[in-house]
Amino acid sequence: MFNIKYRIILPTNVKYLDLVKNYIELLRINWPEAYKKLIISTTGSDDFDIDFTDIPVIKNGISTSLPTCVYNAASKYKADYYFIFLGDAFISQRISNEKVEKLLSSLVRNSINYCRLLPQFSLHMSQRQKEYRNINSDERYTHSFVAFGADPNFIRDEFSNNISDRDFEIRYLKLANKKRNFFFKDRVILNKNIFHILPSIQKGKWDRVNLFYLKKKYPKIEFSNRARISWKYEFILQIRKLILPIIPDNIRKKLKSKNKKYFDTNL
Repeated sequence: MFNIKYRIILPTNVKYLDLVKNYIELLRINWPEAYKKLIISTTGSDDFDIDFTDIPVIKNGISTSLPTCVYNAASKYKADYYFIFLGDAFISQRISNEKVEKLLSSLVRNSINYCRLLPQFSLHMSQRQKEYRNINSDERYTHSFVAFGADPNFIRDEFSNNISDRDFEIRYLKLANKKRNFFFKDRVILNKNIFHILPSIQKGKWDRVNLFYLKKKYPKIEFSNRARISWKYEFILQIRKLILPIIPDNIRKKLKSKNKKYFDTNL
């Protein structure tokens, strides 16, 4: 019998509550079993104009970091495992509850404390489970804050000191640059996107391709009327997804140095 208690934490700045509303609408449609497990943990002003009457909301300080929002939510609502999604990490298709339960059972049984939910191609050959593979220290962007699973110990150890989500990701980018080439025994990345996650906001604006897909698939949902990124930026994003995880460091650094406005770091 499946008896692992899990929660979903959605940390967000109140400036993105319009997207949170869309996230919830898609969650109701595509993963209704998890709806009652959702917790919203906010930073910024507590002056909401969106009704979350049947969802627990933790209002943190105005300058609280997103990782601290996760830590505070996990401290208040105990669980064996947590799934954390940013407000634009939309669940775009129906989720198989059976697959989620099998994944959770494997994560807990194998003491996996961090699981990146969005798959990523890798040249590093690791021993693979059916659901996931181990993360190599040299891989870039595998420690992502966009969508991940974590146990209470990971959340406590990583997020209890008011670190920012940017600092969290940069910490592991710096590790990747050191080329130590070891596999984390307790950190993994999914082989398949079983949560059908579709991150759709870039620098506060809609990803054009993803918004088109969502509107076509869910015509009854009124998606936020935020601005859209330029077609040039859209093209760069699509290319970046394909090449950044695998291109040599010297080429990657040159690309970033010449296109700084399209990249978050120069690492």
